[in-house]
Amino acid sequence: MKHRLIYLFTTLSSILIISACSSSTNTGPAPVEAEIAYDIPGNINSLQETRAPKEDINDHPQEDDRYTFYDLDTGATVSDSSSSEWDIAFDRTTVLANAGHGGGILLADGAYPDILDAPSSGYTESNASWYTYTGQAASGPQHAILPKEDKTLIVYTPDGHYAKVQILSYYEGNPDTSTDEFADMQSRPASGYFTFNYTLQTTESPQLHHIDRFTYFDLESGEIIEDSASAQWDIGFAGTTVIANAQQGGGIQSLNIAFEQVDEAATSGYQAEASDWYTYTGQASSGPQHAVLVNEGTTLLLQTPDGNYAKVRMMSYYKGNPDPSTDTFINLHTRPAGRYFTFEYAVQGDGSVYFE
Repeated sequence: MKHRLIYLFTTLSSILIISACSSSTNTGPAPVEAEIAYDIPGNINSLQETRAPKEDINDHPQEDDRYTFYDLDTGATVSDSSSSEWDIAFDRTTVLANAGHGGGILLADGAYPDILDAPSSGYTESNASWYTYTGQAASGPQHAILPKEDKTLIVYTPDGHYAKVQILSYYEGNPDTSTDEFADMQSRPASGYFTFNYTLQTTESPQLHHIDRFTYFDLESGEIIEDSASAQWDIGFAGTTVIANAQQGGGIQSLNIAFEQVDEAATSGYQAEASDWYTYTGQASSGPQHAVLVNEGTTLLLQTPDGNYAKVRMMSYYKGNPDPSTDTFINLHTRPAGRYFTFEYAVQGDGSVYFE
């Protein structure tokens, strides 16, 4: 009986030792926890540019010596001439700045696309040199007001911001000035209607052009990385383009599978960038127009320079992760700034392809 008890004790001890050894040498995938990154900037553009020309700006078509006041920030006319809300005003061929509230205007040498920065000085209250009057021209339309294509108006606003303005037409309907209809004074459209493009800098910078820059993000530390050449970052953002650190061995691909259902990463099929994670609404008949909306059910897979795998679910392209169904978002003037990425992600840090 004594020997049988010793044998039983020895057997149980062996089982416990084997069990303990098995637990300590477990080679299964490490547990993965999802995290959320909020408002990661992706090539922020502080310029507000017209998507299409502002046409036929003239609130008083039948009245001379009465200005139409225009707010570049909201893209709308302003009725109160004494306010600081307007930036530029039009009456016949004179373009006025809101000098009473610190604004100014000047005519710069250079075509609209070539003006990269606003001058720091030289601003006046008004400008009437932006056009050519054809008079008794030997060719082309006579007695016409035609914008100078090699000149650009620069506006300094009461908010302390700069803008460049390209006047396209002085006539109703932005007509083709090379046609016989325009050349004929009897059929020429009415004058005093301004059509123009503009670019407004929404910060105090004089820069009137945008430089594309990526923001590089390290998924492991949750931090932005400044050195684009390093192997420390895993994913980069610029506009709607999302890239992997391909130069350091990384890659990215998209799956039409919901984030929570992706439990295993592919080992092939990775590319340098992904741009099919969103839908651009354009002139949508319902819902928000000109919006970048996340494609629900799409997951981005990443292979990192460390040889690990990650999955990413884009949540929002706009600052503050707003609800895109609200009136505030639908209104382009109250919509939060774009190019701020909020996303959920999970990293498998042990080289395994499994997200468990």
